[in-house]
Amino acid sequence: MKPVFVGFIGNSGVGKTTLIEKLIKVFVDKRYRVGAIKHDAHKFEIDYPGKDSYRMKHAGARRVVLSSKDKFALVEDREKEKPLEEIKELFLDCDFVFVEGYKLEDLPKIEIHRDDVNKDWYIKKGFENIISAVSDKHYDLSIPVFLFDEIDNIVAFIENLKNENT
Repeated sequence: MKPVFVGFIGNSGVGKTTLIEKLIKVFVDKRYRVGAIKHDAHKFEIDYPGKDSYRMKHAGARRVVLSSKDKFALVEDREKEKPLEEIKELFLDCDFVFVEGYKLEDLPKIEIHRDDVNKDWYIKKGFENIISAVSDKHYDLSIPVFLFDEIDNIVAFIENLKNENT
């Protein structure tokens, strides 16, 4: 069975990562295999000075893999961003994959909103494939809106997406 990819979009500071973290814990407790993809619009570094892999990368290697019995990591120079469709191929062994960011991609998305951070809603701006929202208070939208503490309802909503895809 192929994985269900669910996007989480919203302004910086609204709680996307915190919500995804809570959802991952619940889904793993339910014995699902869960993956996560985070889009970072900024330059990031996962390796640090002094480590062998960092030294290899900064010596000029285009690609460095760190591998052990427990983990696998790839650090690769890119001329352009790797498309989400290619990244998805790494998650075919998962039941659910939570994708943070990628607001323009063609995947079902949950909009995360807080009044003190957001002025507008992405769904009201015409962003596509937004299937629900999580907010700090109830709103009357054309999609289901959950409160942040309604984790069980959010989980059930996402689980239902898997049922719809079978």
